[in-house]
Amino acid sequence: MNNKPKILLVEDDDFATIVVAEMLAADYDVRHIDSGQAALESLAEGHPDLVLLDVEMPGMSGYEVCRALRDDSAIGDLPVIFLSGRVSEDDRLAGYEAGGDDYLTKPVSAEELRSKIKLALANYAERRRLKSDLSNAFSTAMTAMTSAAEIGGVLQFLRTSFGCPDYPALCREVMNTLSSYGLEASVQLRGQQAAISVGPNGPCSPLEASVLTTMSTHGRLFEFSSRISCSYEHITIIVKGIARDDPERNGRMKDNLAWLAEGADARVASLDSAAAITRQHTALSRLTASTRKALQGIEQRHRNQGVKSSQIFQDLQKNFERSILTLGITHSQEEELAEMLQQASSQARALYDEGLEIGTHLEDLLRQLEQAGH
Repeated sequence: MNNKPKILLVEDDDFATIVVAEMLAADYDVRHIDSGQAALESLAEGHPDLVLLDVEMPGMSGYEVCRALRDDSAIGDLPVIFLSGRVSEDDRLAGYEAGGDDYLTKPVSAEELRSKIKLALANYAERRRLKSDLSNAFSTAMTAMTSAAEIGGVLQFLRTSFGCPDYPALCREVMNTLSSYGLEASVQLRGQQAAISVGPNGPCSPLEASVLTTMSTHGRLFEFSSRISCSYEHITIIVKGIARDDPERNGRMKDNLAWLAEGADARVASLDSAAAITRQHTALSRLTASTRKALQGIEQRHRNQGVKSSQIFQDLQKNFERSILTLGITHSQEEELAEMLQQASSQARALYDEGLEIGTHLEDLLRQLEQAGH
């Protein structure tokens, strides 16, 4: 194979053509065109690595050819070296304004020509490398910006998900986030409160819901047909529309899908915990209210018993005083019985007061339970 750099020599002078071709034959593949118009047509068909361009030619001048070449976006960056018999400063400036990379006057030495061509090709290669680097940098920057925007969507979901009061609201946030990525999705949430399945058009059909349930057993990420599923304990998402012919975007979407599902899974667990706490609080409130009511009933019965006990001892005292006259006992025996009766009354009163203290302790405990519940 001929790996020599290709040079297009545009020259209408046959002798000059032969001389230049001989100078470059060892290192370059030289092709000759004798007019400007033919040169432009040739450039449209195949691109050389460099153009050697005569200035004075019939029809189009070298300057006109160079300007036309620079206006062509496909070949506009090809290096162009003018070869001319004109030596004035104005001629050089004209070559510069036309877009030439260099300007050599005839006759030119082989050493100078080869040196100028070598430099022009090196500069051209460097320009192309820099252009490629710039293109890659721009592509990388655009990818980074796109990736940042996509991650921003996940972060926005995480923020808004904390405000979702129930499963349906959380499903809507998941669907909205995936929709912002241009993805069509179906979502199933499974929690302690319920299991719901939602698609793009509302509640899923029984078949679609069963597929979502089946996919929950196929691991974190599972690709099938034109879809991909992502599952955590409390959520399964099936999406379609991820471009598999774009591996980079495909990878980003899988990452975003996993982050989104993980965040939603955590929110379902949080909603379940909050619901459990609410149920416990409700049960505790009911138990507290029931206990308070029971305590109030006990306290009232205790007070009633105290009143009745007091009345019993009063009646007993009166009966004792009436009966003492007929018993035929001595005064000391009478005092002894009265003392025993008084002691029994005092002990009964002490038991009653102890019951009141127990009620006070229960009341304090109930108050602490109410405060803990709030």
